[in-house]
Amino acid sequence: MKRKQMMKVISTVLSATVALSLAGCGGGETEQKADGGSQENSGTVKIMASVTGGKDDEEMKLFEDALSEAVGLDVEIEKPASDYDQVLMQKLSGGEKYDLIYVSASQYKSLIEQDALMDITDRVKESEILSNNIDAQEWEDITIDGKVFAGFNKKEVHRVVALNNTLLKKAGIDYKSIEPTMDGYYEVFKKLKESNPDPDFYPFDTVLSETWDLQPWFAAAGLKEGVVTDENGEKYAPFAEDEAAVVWEWFKKLYDEGLMDPAAFVDKTKDMRDKMGASSQKTAVTADWVAWVGLHNSNAEAAGIPAEEYEIVSLPGLQTPDGDYMLGKGSASLFAVPANAENPDGAIKVLEYFATQEGGNLLSAGMEGHDYTGEEGSYELTETGKQHGQDHGAPFPIYKDYEPLFPYARGVEEALSYGEYATINEIIPNETDYKEIVGKWGIKIIKGEVSTSEGLEGMRQELVERGVTDR
Repeated sequence: MKRKQMMKVISTVLSATVALSLAGCGGGETEQKADGGSQENSGTVKIMASVTGGKDDEEMKLFEDALSEAVGLDVEIEKPASDYDQVLMQKLSGGEKYDLIYVSASQYKSLIEQDALMDITDRVKESEILSNNIDAQEWEDITIDGKVFAGFNKKEVHRVVALNNTLLKKAGIDYKSIEPTMDGYYEVFKKLKESNPDPDFYPFDTVLSETWDLQPWFAAAGLKEGVVTDENGEKYAPFAEDEAAVVWEWFKKLYDEGLMDPAAFVDKTKDMRDKMGASSQKTAVTADWVAWVGLHNSNAEAAGIPAEEYEIVSLPGLQTPDGDYMLGKGSASLFAVPANAENPDGAIKVLEYFATQEGGNLLSAGMEGHDYTGEEGSYELTETGKQHGQDHGAPFPIYKDYEPLFPYARGVEEALSYGEYATINEIIPNETDYKEIVGKWGIKIIKGEVSTSEGLEGMRQELVERGVTDR
């Protein structure tokens, strides 16, 4: 579906959702106790989910059963096989009712603006679990005009610079000694290219078409990805400002000299990851989520490739002008409560469970007896559990004191250590437009189709015309 058609569908759906909400919210089937917890209740909690749950229909039933037993409710989870966003909107426009729906941060903002979500601020404040088991900053990050309309699926972490340490060593590079500047990484890319005889190898790859993973590099100019609101309340895109020119020109230099994979103009994240994987190794430096540093290593181990032959490590990217780093933290993955939810109290109980050690175990390690076996202190992953990578929706659970049942994959601890440099982007409803515009003009600059100044001017102009920014 083309973007304009998709936007038309979304617009229609949102209006329909608002109409549904005007019909009134369904009453919950529980009463709140004085201490903020819920009394034992009965009934069904209907959930529309994307990444959460089992990996197939059979395993989803196991997940539903485990969650149902834990919360004392009949939990039903609907998980489309593909095109989740489109299916969700079509379901809502068709009048189907859910108690929890999985949404991205931009969808969250859009649905709030359409009055399609239920204000659960008081319920969260009254819940000792939700108030105490989740860091206050997490709630602050999803508070819109003083209100909260969702709970959390998982704790969002950040993207780091991922590096193939095996290829670095072959090029005579100690990754911990890399100078965190544009010149420093340029020299690394040159050595990697010179030491690799494969004509299809490019030291650096990224996803330019959607502007994913550029934050570690734009830190060199001290610029924040996404949209920022200035002191006058006007929104602007730092990557489109004149100060961004030096980084766009650095990308152009890498492209011109054959150090950046030209497929970066069209690649999607899966393409980039495939090239970074042990079976390909067609690139050596990318930016990706913390979890993927570990997944690359785990996938290699599962294929019988030892660490000596393939290892992914991580760094925080380029230093800012003041000697710091800037990484992008993921926008919250949320379970929102629709305005017409029939069992909001049951929904809260599920959100509470997700914010506990036991809930975190289910969302990460999976189902006991299926993904892992044994007794507390001596659990072991089954072969199925190993394949699932301890991710049934939340590789990093939202519970602030969560203790993983099993050690993180190799490389994850190092990548997590850079979290102090990570911040979320401002939530905007038209994030897709932002990515499309910045990516399009950035590619034009890198290819040399326009000058840097022309490209940045065109970028700013189109962002304003499309209502993404004010200037």
